[in-house]
Formats: sequence, structure tokens, C-alpha cells
Amino acid sequence: SESGCDSDGEGGRAGEQGSPNNALFGLGTALLVGATVGLGVGIGVAAVAAIASGHLQQEGPTLLEKLGLRQFKQRRPLKAEKWCEACDGEGKVTNFQGLLEDISKGGVCPSIRATVWPFLLGLVDPNSTAAARSAQSEALQKRYAHLTDQCKALQKELLDGSTSKIAEGEGGDNGGDNGGGEATNPVNAEEYKENRRILNLDLVRTDFSSMNLTGLSGNGEGDWQERLTADASAMGVNDHVEGAEYLSRDQKQCAKYMGKLLLCYSVHDPQTGYCQGMTDLVQPFAQIFQEEARSFWAFERFMRTARENFMTDESGISKRISQVKMVVCDLAPDLFEKLNGIGAESFFFTYRMILVFLRRELSLSDSILFLELLWAEEKMAREEEQPEFICFCIVALIMERSNEIMNACKAESDVVHMFCNLKINVWHMVEEARFVRDKWLNHA
Repeated sequence: SESGCDSDGEGGRAGEQGSPNNALFGLGTALLVGATVGLGVGIGVAAVAAIASGHLQQEGPTLLEKLGLRQFKQRRPLKAEKWCEACDGEGKVTNFQGLLEDISKGGVCPSIRATVWPFLLGLVDPNSTAAARSAQSEALQKRYAHLTDQCKALQKELLDGSTSKIAEGEGGDNGGDNGGGEATNPVNAEEYKENRRILNLDLVRTDFSSMNLTGLSGNGEGDWQERLTADASAMGVNDHVEGAEYLSRDQKQCAKYMGKLLLCYSVHDPQTGYCQGMTDLVQPFAQIFQEEARSFWAFERFMRTARENFMTDESGISKRISQVKMVVCDLAPDLFEKLNGIGAESFFFTYRMILVFLRRELSLSDSILFLELLWAEEKMAREEEQPEFICFCIVALIMERSNEIMNACKAESDVVHMFCNLKINVWHMVEEARFVRDKWLNHA
């Protein structure tokens, strides 16, 4: 739970042992996404769901239970004591692989997430010393300050009426261990203006209700709020946020904090810039990290994978949808044929779930837990060429609802409606995703 470090396990029903149809194995591998899915259309999925009707009920064992899923395991989060025990005299983390296994079984105790997440993300090397990490942190703070200054300079250019380019100098995802190196594409002031415009609209529509905003007031410095407001104003986000009268003072401060992080990211990675959906993705980082620079660079590490979902040619998200289709086709050919038969062959209903890593389906606290489980699973992945764990999670959600799809869905709109109104138990989903992954790997 978010307030403590202990959680109880939950048991699942025993299912019948079964096996997938071997004759159809491999068909999914050659499949392409059946239809082009656009970001604007993806955000508008809720409009399609409005025309769907009926309340679909699950009856009988799920397809996963029929395939052999038995029960859910007991789980406890990684606690501070065990993490400290794993650190030697120099601060190196020993047996990091063992700690990953603990995290995959129980997540991370909230009190040490800000310490552990950089290791999970690859921002910090477990074999590095405490002294080396301190030096790295100082260097990253300077680079973040440089990005902030670049955003201010771009905003000033826009106010002055000039539209020159400023060399980014950070390198985005093209650099070394920390994303270093020189940028090949300069930052265009007009592009910054458009990124800022879209971001301002999204910031004031963000749901802050599940965020704990009290920790933002300190941030290690007494003048942090004044400095944040000054930076937000100089970067072009303050006025729009302050104009949202329905936001509380703390919510406005959080919006400015997120806006600052995302504008810096748009300058750091100009090829991606800012896209709708990124406010959802940055929220966990704004919640976990009180230090801005650490929050930014942790988010940047996450975006090295997530940015593929925001490519303008949609090749990244299309690849992940294709992986979902492949696994469903290989393990559940009847279900796959049903989806094809009712016009859902594009798997468009998975778009939003993949785009923002289930942020819209999960509360913030559940999203934080899910991300650390996801990262632990990815670091422990046995097969380099296997689909990403997020894809197995989406497949698990589909297969868990196989009875509803097979018996009650008559059109694609029914499926869209179902997946726009999901209530997800994170632990059930993750256990099911592991089961699906193991089944698929053994099947292959």
C-alpha cells in the first residue's frame, strides 16, 4: 500500500489445465496492424465508447484459468532495511539481481522509492560508489539547470519577436550513459512555442486528486515555491496555470513543476518534443522525487523507451500493438478470430493503454507500483527478443475478459466500451502477464 510497506496476497480460483492450439502457432508473428491509429483519434476513444451499450458480465473460468493459471502469490515490498543491507561500505549495491526479484514480487516500500527508482531505470549503476553517484548527481543538476536556462531563452526570443534556433547541447537519447553528447538538431523557438501551447492546455486538465501535494512545498529549499513560480513564468507556463481558478494553490504548484519538467524534456529531445499523454507519464515522477533534477533525469530515462509511442509515424506504438496481436493469436486463436470477426482486428482498443502505460486505467498509487514492477521484469527478462512486459500485461487483460468478448461483444464498439471502463487489480494483472509470458515462451 502507499501508506506502508506490508501487503497481503490474494488467492485466485484454480482453473482447468489446457493447452493452446499448436496448429495455429506463429500466425501472429507475421501480422501487421490492421488499421492506422492516430494519436488524436486515440485520445477520442471515449467518444466511441459513448455509443456502446450493455453491461457485460464475466461468467465461468477465464481463458487464463483454463490454460492453467492457478493462484496469486503472497507479496511484500522491498524494505529499507534489506536495501541498506545490500549496500557495502562504498555504497555499491550487491546482489542487485536478487533485489530485482524481491521488487518483482512485492514492489518497493514508498519510503525508499526515490532511492531505488534510479537504479531500476538504469540512471544509476548498482556497481557505482556513493561518491561516484554524488558526483553524477551534481553533474546532472548542472545539466538540468542548463536546460531550464535554454527554455527561458527560447521564451524570451518569442516575446522579443525573434525565431532563431538555439543549439540544445544535451543530446537527447543519442548520448552516453546519461543521455550525453551533442545534439544534432537545434531547438526551434516556434517548435517550443507549439509544445508550450499544447502543454499549457493539458496541464490545467490534469487530474491532481490522487496526488500527495504536501511534499512539494519544501523540496529541500525554503524558497523553492518562489523560484518555481519565477521559472514557470520565464518559461511560459505560469500565467495559464494561474488562470485556472478551479485548481488549488498546491495543484497549481504541481502543474508548474510538471510543466517545467516537460518543457525541459521538449528541449532535451526536440525530435519528440511534447505530446499529449506525457502529463500522465510525468505524474509518478513528480510525486516520487522532491528534487527537480533527479525527477527530470529519471523521467528522461523512462522516456527512452516510452518515446517510441509518440513517434510521428506511429511505428513505435504500432510495433507494440502488433506484439499484442501476435501473442493473442498464438495463445488464443479462437479469441483472435472473434475479434477479427466483429471488426476489432486492428486492436485499436489497446491504443490508449499502451500509449500511456495504463495510466488512465490505474490510480496514481497503482501506476507507481506497476511501473516499478514493469522495470524489474524488464531487467530480469530472459529473452532479448521477446515482447515487452507491457504487451504481456495488455494480453493478460484481454484474455481475462475472453468470456465477455466471446459471448457478449457483437461489434468493435462493445470491445472499446469494455476497455474504456476497466477496473484493474495490479497484482492480478502482473501475475497473469507473467503466466502469459511463460506460456508464450514455452509455446515458442
